[in-house]
Amino acid sequence: MATIGLWGIYTGIRGNDGNVVCDSKKGLSDEGVYFVSTDKNAGNLGSKTANITGLAATPTKIDGNNQVVDVTNPPSSPSVAWTANEINYLVKQKILGRESNGKGGYVDTDDTVECPLIIVSQSTISRKKVFFCFGRGVFNEASHNVQTNTSTAETRDDDNLTYTALTYDKFGGKPYAVFYEDDPQFDEKAMFDMVFPGQKMIKENTVSQSV
Repeated sequence: MATIGLWGIYTGIRGNDGNVVCDSKKGLSDEGVYFVSTDKNAGNLGSKTANITGLAATPTKIDGNNQVVDVTNPPSSPSVAWTANEINYLVKQKILGRESNGKGGYVDTDDTVECPLIIVSQSTISRKKVFFCFGRGVFNEASHNVQTNTSTAETRDDDNLTYTALTYDKFGGKPYAVFYEDDPQFDEKAMFDMVFPGQKMIKENTVSQSV
């Protein structure tokens, strides 16, 4: 299905028990799911792009008797280049695995933080939602491009994060799944329970409760 636009992005932090952390101090929210909104009061200005690559690997041809007799299908290795206008800075430090030094600074650690991720787009025809879901993965931030303002314009440096997806048991050992709101069997709560085990945000199968 073709998609149009970037409706929004959800993320969270997975605990060592495999469930999301439902605590706003230890995790990202009391519900275990954090929506990167456009609410300035929440420190967010929404997302611009979520470029998903590596959803499929290139099949390898197997030759025999001077002909192609079979192909192997290597595992996929998805990653997401996420550009946001602004992500709440505390949320960003947490998903990057940085720790506070108690003086307003945040320092990288050797520990990796596993995060689920849902990227939401919409059908070009029905405008129903399409969910690109990743149950496990890690975020990193490779660079900042800080530039001077000019006499006529301010120069913005967006939040640019890379998400590397990992295999996930609830997706049959695959790193991602795609859900379609158009599908008559679509169950929003079941999807969120699968991607964010232990989540407390979606309590009914109603899309309206997802924000």
